[in-house]
Amino acid sequence: MRIRKELEEKGLDEDAIGRHVDTRASEWLDEIERVRRRKFGAALPASYEERVRQARFLQYRGFTHEQIRRALNSRAADLPESV
Repeated sequence: MRIRKELEEKGLDEDAIGRHVDTRASEWLDEIERVRRRKFGAALPASYEERVRQARFLQYRGFTHEQIRRALNSRAADLPESV
């Protein structure tokens, strides 16, 4: 999101930005996980307050809400439905 905003400020049109900046790409998920681990360690947040703190940090860094949700739920998505 931050990169998009900077490109818009520099005068690039939305179509050009959209063609070259895909926020759904798996590289972004790898990057958000790297950033989160570097700041907070490998463990996912155990409390609601910690989850909010990490989400706020990642949002400030320019990640989308969907990317943040996926990063903070990454282990929950790997668990079987019966758990």
